[in-house]
Amino acid sequence: MQHAQHAHHVLLVDDEEAILYVFRKYLERAGFAVSTAAGAMEAIAIFDAGHVDVLVTDQRMPGMQGDALVQHLRAARPNLPAIIVTAYAAECRPDLRNVPVLNKPVPPADLVTAVQRALAA
Repeated sequence: MQHAQHAHHVLLVDDEEAILYVFRKYLERAGFAVSTAAGAMEAIAIFDAGHVDVLVTDQRMPGMQGDALVQHLRAARPNLPAIIVTAYAAECRPDLRNVPVLNKPVPPADLVTAVQRALAA
């Protein structure tokens, strides 16, 4: 049974600790529950361990790029809402469906709005 006050769970992935900290604060202030991962393998473990409502990921990370992470998680959950936040938008695969790409630096309100839109879609 879900609580009426269920906070949507955001999985936030970035290899920069400072970005994770700042984005987490933005999203928590907006009422989201947030899990953070420093890379794709950690993100996959969090995703596999529990429910995730939306993925927010960096593009350029060691090991697995953000667009590949989106594809990997969508293989298990095809309708997973996802957002890529990057300074390297040109590197993102153009064939990803419904994945907005936000350019760093991202104003806090824009990040929160993008997550809300992804959940509403």
